[in-house]
Amino acid sequence: MNNNEIKTSVIYCGDCLKHLKNLPDDCIDLIYIDPPFNSNRNYEVFWGDTKEKRAFEDRFGDAEHYVNWMTPRLVQIVRILKLTGSFYYHCDWHASHYMKIKLDQMFGFSNFRSEIMWERAIGTGSSKSIAKHFGHNNDSIFFFTKGKKYTFHRPRFPYSEDYIKSKFVYSDERGQYRLNVLATYSKERFEQWQKEGRIVQKPDSKYPYYKQYLDESPGVALSNIWTDIEPIISNKGEGLGYPTQKPIKLLERIIKASSNPDDIILDAFCGCGTTIVAAQQLGRKWIGIDISPTACRVMAKRLKDVCGLKEGVDFVIRDLPKTWEELKKYPPFEFQNWAINALGGIPSAKKVGDMGIDGYIYPAEDVSMAKNEGSDLFGELDKRIPVQVKQHRAGRPDIDSFETAIRRDKRNLGFFVALTFTKDATREIDRVKREEDLTIIPFTVQQILDEEAKINDFV
Repeated sequence: MNNNEIKTSVIYCGDCLKHLKNLPDDCIDLIYIDPPFNSNRNYEVFWGDTKEKRAFEDRFGDAEHYVNWMTPRLVQIVRILKLTGSFYYHCDWHASHYMKIKLDQMFGFSNFRSEIMWERAIGTGSSKSIAKHFGHNNDSIFFFTKGKKYTFHRPRFPYSEDYIKSKFVYSDERGQYRLNVLATYSKERFEQWQKEGRIVQKPDSKYPYYKQYLDESPGVALSNIWTDIEPIISNKGEGLGYPTQKPIKLLERIIKASSNPDDIILDAFCGCGTTIVAAQQLGRKWIGIDISPTACRVMAKRLKDVCGLKEGVDFVIRDLPKTWEELKKYPPFEFQNWAINALGGIPSAKKVGDMGIDGYIYPAEDVSMAKNEGSDLFGELDKRIPVQVKQHRAGRPDIDSFETAIRRDKRNLGFFVALTFTKDATREIDRVKREEDLTIIPFTVQQILDEEAKINDFV
């Protein structure tokens, strides 16, 4: 497909699964994603000058849930990637082994190119949490292609001074050079090098030597171990305070290696927009997707501040929820997902017969990295908080049903999202807290839209 037929310079707000499905087959040259890691970390971030407090959750119940959640999104990624395209999946130790198996299945093991190990930390401190295991200092970035023919420009570094002194020990009027043995060569190439004065025949060698000059040498080829790119420090340099922000140099390296100018780059979990900023600066076309309306606004500001772009002229943001009128058009399950994700929770995978609970929030302070009996793969996540969502005005029967669901789940705290709440519903919420030590926190849709739903005040 012609790149001109794809709408680029667009940020889509919403679940990437929906927006990926709307893209045609074989249309993207390079896809990079840095999705939720399943790493049991709760992020509280202050954004820019407004000090807007946000909670970021990247937690799923277990490995199977995480892989199942990623699979349909990867199906779409494989579909929209060009036959000559490349794909980079950024993850850490929590889920990397599971995702490598899934990616091998989807792309084909023969299309696996590299596992890049990016050292994102030097030290690990001395906290008790890491006292009995080796520190986790690196991320993995899996590099796959869709076929055998793909763009790749291998990054190279200049030779070190010590290397130059030890290898390029000869010089003439042309400059410094080293001598390389010519065991095989064509007659035409040999005669050309002779005319250029590049051939040296040593008395003690049956093979001729070729002069390789320093100024035409390619440098040291980069391996899959990347230790030269420092991680983001939120209060210094390019740091925006975004919890999983990656350095611009990291994305520049990937984009330079696996694309050409005017190619289309897509990031389906765009976060604060590092990928699209790097793509813009390198003369590539781009598409960004993120489920967080706040993240989409941060991307817009960054494109303006860093790249000098103007929203509505040079790029656009699509599908930002703005009003209840827009939200009430959502199908019920999509509305549930919107509300739970906006609170920083994880929607339940089971939508029918969910026993009155639409999703959960997992407070970070309730998570132990110890693997206790009965806990999931990533630690003790038993202290989850149920969430119920209604796309209408919640009444007393809705609250009664949620009380039952909370008790069945052996919890004493839950969040309830609705358009509004009747007086009977509010009285029942007050009663169960006063008489039964059961706390239900009500949030209206408008509170979420106005970003006044502060779950961290209660967990």
